[in-house]
This record gives sequence, structure tokens and C-alpha cells, in this order.
Amino acid sequence: MDKKENIERINQKIASGFERIEHKLTEANAVTELFETLFTCVENEFHVPFVWLTLADIKKNLPVIEAVQSKPFLKDRLNIVKPEFFQSIFSSGLKPVLVNENLTNYYRLFPAHKKYFVKSLALVPFKINGELSASWNNGDAVQSRYTPDMETNLLQKLSRFLSARLEQLI
Repeated sequence: MDKKENIERINQKIASGFERIEHKLTEANAVTELFETLFTCVENEFHVPFVWLTLADIKKNLPVIEAVQSKPFLKDRLNIVKPEFFQSIFSSGLKPVLVNENLTNYYRLFPAHKKYFVKSLALVPFKINGELSASWNNGDAVQSRYTPDMETNLLQKLSRFLSARLEQLI
């Protein structure tokens, strides 16, 4: 097998993983189930060691915040930040942010009661009630796991799907 075929096989495996996650998310019947499924599937499908949720502290997010805080599994993986800080991180809109250097700026996204030893991050913004005000975040102790030059189309697609699915459940 040549290098091109190997890359195509790897890319197809990754795309299939995202499709399986999307399918599982369609089965969620509540906001909490949606996020529990997302976190568990991302962890299992892609062996991501740290997955959590960041929400901007705005009125539109209140139903989601209350739902997430009602489940210990999710509450421990939640951080609520000022909307200005959230917007500064995601100034490019719905494009995921991949970083593996100078992570200090992103520490405020981490849950208050959980500390992760991370060297790379994939921060995936999504909309709640039509407004960009949340992100699901993936962290890894391997610095090369997420790099700024990586393609993010599949993350963006799952982000849009998550937003749409969340809209149905709120």
C-alpha cells in the first residue's frame, strides 16, 4: 500500500468515526443525554483523554446550564465563562481552534474542579439557540495530537449537527 492509499484509509476511518457519533447523537432524548453521548463517543471513538464543555454565561444558555449541572458526570466537565472571554477565543466564528503552544490563554475554559494535563487542544464552538455561545473541548497530553494546520471540516460538521440536535431538544 502506498502513502496516498494509507492516508485515504486513515481519513475514511476518521470520517466513519464522526458518522457513528452523529448517529448516536440522533438517539439522545434530552440535553444531558446528548452531551453524555458526545463526550463518551469522542473519548471512545478517538481515544481522547479529556473532553469537557464550556458555556458562555448568557441568558440563552440558562436551560442548558441547568440541565448539565443536574448530572454529576456532566457537571464535573462544565465551565461557565464570561461571554467576552468566550468571544475572544472564538473570534473566527464556528471554526474550531486547534492549539499546541501557549496554552495558558485557554486555561479559563477548563472546568474549575478538574485539572487536565494537556499539551494540545481542539476547541469546537457551537451554537445554542442560534447564538455562538458554547464549545466542546478535547484535550490531550500529546502535543502533536492537535496542531493549528490540521483540517477541521469534520469537527465543524459535527458542531453544526450538535447545534441542530440541541435545538430540537431544548
